[in-house]
Amino acid sequence: MSFHDIDEGYPDGEKPLHFYYNREERIKHAPKIVKDYYEGKGTHPPRGLFRALVATRANRLMLMAVVACTILVLFMTVLSGRPDRKQIGPAAVGLSAFSFEDSIYVSLHFESATAQQISVNDPVSVTVDAVDADGQISAQQVLQGIFTGREYFLRTKFSDYDIIKVLAVVKIAGKTETLTASVQRR
Repeated sequence: MSFHDIDEGYPDGEKPLHFYYNREERIKHAPKIVKDYYEGKGTHPPRGLFRALVATRANRLMLMAVVACTILVLFMTVLSGRPDRKQIGPAAVGLSAFSFEDSIYVSLHFESATAQQISVNDPVSVTVDAVDADGQISAQQVLQGIFTGREYFLRTKFSDYDIIKVLAVVKIAGKTETLTASVQRR
């Protein structure tokens, strides 16, 4: 049995509805803005990315705000330097930390700041703090050493209790600096 010939679009005993559509008749009774839209006389958005960004006063202000924020972020990034490397007295000091098998390994690298090797015997005192995800210090160690002007390393190890960064307060040649390094997960 084929159901294609059965018209079920209206109740029994009534005539089927017939839909008449005439575009010209509909547009003839439409408001002027609709007629202009269909005739292509309305305003069109600007073509191109830059033209769209500077088309209105509000767009220009937003573009200037984005450019100013970008310049500020770049300037602050360059100006602040790296928090894990600093010049402290006669030494350039670098801090690194990484996680391996439930332990955090911390290394401080001291090297001579000048081109020629200097022969100084400066005592080095480093307080290393392990900071967890809550921002609390979960462990602390004090390291001692002597900087002779040549490459020198101080290393330590912490148990990993969700430690996310390491702070090191380095005292050398009467100067104190704080270095910060994020823990690299390996």
